[in-house]
Amino acid sequence: MSSAPNFATGRGDAIRDRSLTVTHEQLVSDAFGLRTHVPFGAAVALRGRRARTVAAAVLALEGWASRVDLLGPVEDTPEDADRVLVDDTLVSDQTTPASATVVSERPATETPTVWRLFTSGTTGAPKAIDHTLASLTRTVQRARGDAGMRRTWGLVYEPTRLAGMQVLLQSLSNGDLLLDAASDEPLPERLRWLAEQRVDSLSATPTLWRQVLQSADPASLPLRQITLGGEIADQLVLNALARTFPDARITHIFASTETGAAFAVNDGREGFPLSYLSEPPRGVHLEVRDGILFVEAPGTSAAGPDGFASTGDLVEVTDDRVIFLGRASGVVNVGGVKVAPEQVEAVLRAHPDVLDAVVRSRRNAFSGSILVADVVVTPDASREALSARLRAHVAAQLPSAHVPASVKVVPELSTSVTGKAGR
Repeated sequence: MSSAPNFATGRGDAIRDRSLTVTHEQLVSDAFGLRTHVPFGAAVALRGRRARTVAAAVLALEGWASRVDLLGPVEDTPEDADRVLVDDTLVSDQTTPASATVVSERPATETPTVWRLFTSGTTGAPKAIDHTLASLTRTVQRARGDAGMRRTWGLVYEPTRLAGMQVLLQSLSNGDLLLDAASDEPLPERLRWLAEQRVDSLSATPTLWRQVLQSADPASLPLRQITLGGEIADQLVLNALARTFPDARITHIFASTETGAAFAVNDGREGFPLSYLSEPPRGVHLEVRDGILFVEAPGTSAAGPDGFASTGDLVEVTDDRVIFLGRASGVVNVGGVKVAPEQVEAVLRAHPDVLDAVVRSRRNAFSGSILVADVVVTPDASREALSARLRAHVAAQLPSAHVPASVKVVPELSTSVTGKAGR
């Protein structure tokens, strides 16, 4: 039997998007009839972009399907899937959920269900990582203190990605309302709709949060809970969020597709406390091996024989803090010097003329690779000799190999399907 949270406790509206609202009672009762499409014990591939479809699959297929592959737009359909479900046909905008009557009764003995997610593929082909629902929900927080108040979560991630699943599972576990804004509309339009719907809890990558802060009226979002994940949350973005949303609780969650959600930090500082290495947060053990963070991740296919999985994140210990430096897979060899682009980005963002930055590598015949940077600047920034000034700013703080060969001003940064800076 599953050790995941009991999702049957929610009442009232569960998920709302621009075209349909689904209740907790309808989701629990398999009102979309997913179990009629999936034979007991079958492996199924779900290509779903709507949160309501993925939520329905979690509640209907856990303990029913042997495996559920959650596919985004770039993953190939696995050859060993018994069924392929597409949410446009299962749960269309015209679909009216049935009344809260169980469509297909569960058997007395449930089958163990593997939930297969895929990495974003930003540094290579997407990798399949197997989870249990228990491993996906191990850091889901039950409401405390304001337990009598339902939260209204905003979803800006694709629901089949780990970050989207975390928001969805958090909302389901507490009987909250989830506003599905993970559409193709421009971010300002999605933020406007979320504000109209009175969203009070929102999870996004630091890249997306910087775009929120640059939007016309970020304070129109009546936020009580701010969550960051998926990328390094530097002190600048944490401070800016605290200034803009003084009444909100700010949480930085560490999670990866390989490890699931591992731990959270709520003290407003970048990185995480050094004490986490000796005092496991919420019982999740952490280790630093050769400068890379490893997380105890039982129930995932990425874990080694000792139960630990590499996060692929480079870290360093500074005083009482463990600071993230960047992804090991993204390190660039510049003339024999290994450079993490994220370090250069952090220095560029610290310049008063820069709102955001992304650093990429480019092949070079002499040094192997060079760095190039795209930056979004403040409206009043002087463009005269800006590239030279920004390169000098980096050179004053980092070794010469870290200095971008060129700096280009762009109107906005491109983002991946997971909301991360596009490299």
